Amino acid sequence: MKNPEFDIAILLPTRGRAESLERSIRSLVENADDISRVQLMFGFDDDDDVGAEHFKSVVQPYLDEKEVEYTAMSFKPMGYIRLNEYVNALALASDADWLMFWNDDALMLTEGWDDKIVEQDGYFGLLRMPCVNMNHPFALFPIIPRSWVEFFGRVSPVNHSDWWIYNVTVPVNRMKNLPVQVYHDRADVTGGNNDETFREQSYAADGRDPTNPEDYSHPDRRQELMDWIYKLDDKIKNGNN
Repeated sequence: MKNPEFDIAILLPTRGRAESLERSIRSLVENADDISRVQLMFGFDDDDDVGAEHFKSVVQPYLDEKEVEYTAMSFKPMGYIRLNEYVNALALASDADWLMFWNDDALMLTEGWDDKIVEQDGYFGLLRMPCVNMNHPFALFPIIPRSWVEFFGRVSPVNHSDWWIYNVTVPVNRMKNLPVQVYHDRADVTGGNNDETFREQSYAADGRDPTNPEDYSHPDRRQELMDWIYKLDDKIKNGNN
């Protein structure tokens, strides 16, 4: 593998969001210590005229002005149920040491957040940024090394990638908390962004239907999870950190 050009790639599937996406991006850019080492990876549905137009007219000029590197990828709409497929594609197209998941309704609160990530270079595992307004054990905005994709072949096989990565890494003590705080302006938590994008989210694969092959409670998914855990454990035991 060639040496990555950037330190951090932000993986950001987005749909139908305009002002919230802009606020989210500004919070990342303005709180970064060195934005030149960050690559933004956007994923748009090809029928999302609202999000695409705002990106072209407002977000893109802002990123150009700030000299931020970005890539905008277009997808056939797959919906929330296949969110991991957006993330997997963005990860494979990225060119950075670290992959950071992000949402268009999230706000970065910590100055120098990029420094805190880069300081962990060489660590193979999950970096967790606490979400200040959601007391949740998972890493809702997980950060993993790019080498995760080469090692496992993809980021995650289920739409709840945060659940998957958390449950792969925690059993083998491969999660670190970072002193980086994020605010999640999600409709069912804050009342913000209660829009069509939020209302159309599908939670069908949410661990409650073991008959659904897409669901992480399905026996095949549970076995795959154990396979990933064993594989990571073997890597650690062999000193490949």
